Amino acid sequence: MKNKITSILLSIVFLSFSLQSCEKKEKPTNKENSVKKETEEKKDSTVFKSQLRPDEKLELGKIYTDIVQFVNFDDNGDDWRFIVKKNQDTISLIYNNDDPQIVLGTDLEIQWKIDSLRPAGDPDYLDFTEYLISWKKIKSKTQKRDFSKLKNQNFVLSCGTGCAMTHNVKDIEQINSSSIKVTFEVEMYVNEELTETFDESYIFDYNNSNKLKKVAREGENENLLETFFMGGAKDSFKEFGTKLME
Repeated sequence: MKNKITSILLSIVFLSFSLQSCEKKEKPTNKENSVKKETEEKKDSTVFKSQLRPDEKLELGKIYTDIVQFVNFDDNGDDWRFIVKKNQDTISLIYNNDDPQIVLGTDLEIQWKIDSLRPAGDPDYLDFTEYLISWKKIKSKTQKRDFSKLKNQNFVLSCGTGCAMTHNVKDIEQINSSSIKVTFEVEMYVNEELTETFDESYIFDYNNSNKLKKVAREGENENLLETFFMGGAKDSFKEFGTKLME
């Protein structure tokens, strides 16, 4: 009986030793998989992309030069954004400097790079994005239009009971093939009496078919054809915008 108990105990000890040996053999495999996964993730983090150059693999910190059109400057948030358009894509670059005061649609040559970013409030998260280094205006190769016949044009908008604003064309400037800047001298009348005179500039934007698609105040992005102008005011601006392209 004693020998039988001893034999059972030896069997238990041997089985326990065998299980521990199996576990030790499996651990290196898990470590090997972990190292492989970490290596793959590290490799992927060095591949950088941007819609400024969608077909290229970009290098961290390398300076690139591209031709773009200016869209907007957004100084809301922790990092200010310089927004441009290239081909059909709109791209936002970090640019923590003062508002450059560039007219919508202006052709620019920019220098930029991909660099790291740690969002405010989340120091453990590391991201990579486009940073604007510098910009400069470039001369458009677009053939200039003759606006001389429109220089003395004007139209009248109602601004309420007894109120009217006469928009007299003061200056017309072609920005590029799809954008025209018009400055009006606006005369405000109340009960037929001139009460105020001021200048106001608008940007007229067109599609590829030269059809008016947007009117915005200079320095703003809001399409007034959709959000502000109504009735006769909308018709007057659309009619004038059509004349600009004739």
